Amino acid sequence: MDTLLTKWLLIVVFGDFVYIFTSKPPVMFIRITKNKNGDAYYHLVESYREKGKVKQRTLLALGKAEEGKLEQLSSAISKYLDTIHVLDMAKHIDVKNAYIYGPLMVLERMMEELGINQVISGLVLKHQRLRFDIQKAVFTMICSRFIRPVSKLALYDQWIDQLYPVMVDHRMELQHIYRSLDILCQHKELIEQSLYLYRKDLFSINVDIVLYDLTTLRFESTRTDMGELRKFGYSKEMRSDCTQVVFGLLTDTEGIPLSFEVHPGNTFEGNTLEAIVSKMRSKFSVRRFIFIADRGLFSAKNLEHIRKRDGEFIVGLRMGVLEREKQLDFYNADHYEFISEELAIWETSLGEDRCIITWSRSRAERDRKTREDILDEIRKKLSGKNSKAKSFITNQNYKKFLMLQQESKPVLNQKAIDEHARKDGYFGIITNVKTMTAREIVYNYKQLWKIEDSFGELKGSLKARPVFHWTDHRIIGHLMLCFLAYLCEAYMTKALRDKSELLHAKAIDKKIIKQRPLTVPMAMSELSSVMAIPVKVKSNTIWVRTDIPENAQNLLKALGMRIPPKIL
Repeated sequence: MDTLLTKWLLIVVFGDFVYIFTSKPPVMFIRITKNKNGDAYYHLVESYREKGKVKQRTLLALGKAEEGKLEQLSSAISKYLDTIHVLDMAKHIDVKNAYIYGPLMVLERMMEELGINQVISGLVLKHQRLRFDIQKAVFTMICSRFIRPVSKLALYDQWIDQLYPVMVDHRMELQHIYRSLDILCQHKELIEQSLYLYRKDLFSINVDIVLYDLTTLRFESTRTDMGELRKFGYSKEMRSDCTQVVFGLLTDTEGIPLSFEVHPGNTFEGNTLEAIVSKMRSKFSVRRFIFIADRGLFSAKNLEHIRKRDGEFIVGLRMGVLEREKQLDFYNADHYEFISEELAIWETSLGEDRCIITWSRSRAERDRKTREDILDEIRKKLSGKNSKAKSFITNQNYKKFLMLQQESKPVLNQKAIDEHARKDGYFGIITNVKTMTAREIVYNYKQLWKIEDSFGELKGSLKARPVFHWTDHRIIGHLMLCFLAYLCEAYMTKALRDKSELLHAKAIDKKIIKQRPLTVPMAMSELSSVMAIPVKVKSNTIWVRTDIPENAQNLLKALGMRIPPKIL
């Protein structure tokens, strides 16, 4: 039996029980209870007398029973409850004053582990006249991206005061938030390089192979007179009514972001390559890099630029722009070797480069379905009254399947339809990599889905757009902030995948939906419900956290984090 004695409190640890004797009665103890699944939990129970009878009541849920937890709870209680017994403390809990805590504890760990804190604190040396904590300002804005990705004004006006005040500064001024964005923009290149070198030293990362892709980010505005970036252009979001920027992202094959570039909204995709390739050589100092990108970047000029930098590439091939004889050769099924029932491969050459052409059954079905959907729309339109050529002429998807004459009614072009169907399922890749097999080339190209996933997270859960800033430097500062937030999310995603963590949900238990992996947005959503509650104890304040849901606990476990004590 171990006895811990404090000025006001006697705690006796005996077997599976902790008995607590205060300077005033009653007696409290920690009880172990089990749910219907057999999971054991600790509860703080009070023993008291009422009308001469001994009764008991539960005061606090203390979380799941784990090895060594009793000693941890004893230490926490003895540390903080030296002036009042637990029943009096419980009466002072005011749920109205609960603050968001869960996401903050995880993001604090990520910013420290990934070197973000170290890099941001280093910027202070370059701005010695700063009169605010830029590290806390950046941390607060990153937390906002996960909890409620609102504008900076809404963050200041509505959300800062809802965050755990021990970790954020509720006195932060709006100008401090905007000034932080300016500094992030000013030192964008230094931040990217410093983070890369920090992670390279800590995690021994390998960036021989990098993924690159572009997307567009819109503004809810039509003004183009506030800088050089906000322009009208081809929108991947089909929002031609809004100005936009073109956003290029570079990641490793795990989907971990390395760098980004921002281009004016009217920039052609192929013209973005030079800056990013130059950056790989100069800023990241890599000996060898293999550049992987989709068909939008395929051009002789772009490939030649990579060669001049002694780079290697695996790039999607736009087969439709090749001369007809070459296309006929590529679409000849006799050349292909089936490596499974679903996939066939043929390797040939295009000039000095290797060319790997694949045919897949799933892609063929997808191509067929896409074409049939377009043809159904055309047939529906042709059956209407207004089916003259001019009503089809602006839609490229329609035009390629029709024979159009100025005055007469358009008709389906069966020859064009058959020609298009003959190409179903084929996809080409061009590369100058000599050290990989054709299968390895195809595998590495298919990793591009991870960067598409990155765009989904940046636009979706992290809400990089619409952008609420007007000037170029604030736009870049905002995207630098989103880049840092996504860096945290990408490492959390990798940790969940490495541990094969699965989502726990009632609908899965009841087989309403299928089992699926646990994702960062799902876990962070649960973490957002974990609150820190201030408990007033005379002149002191004790912080007590609420319970951590199961999916959120699994994220902490995947990150190697301990469950924090109930009393913070």
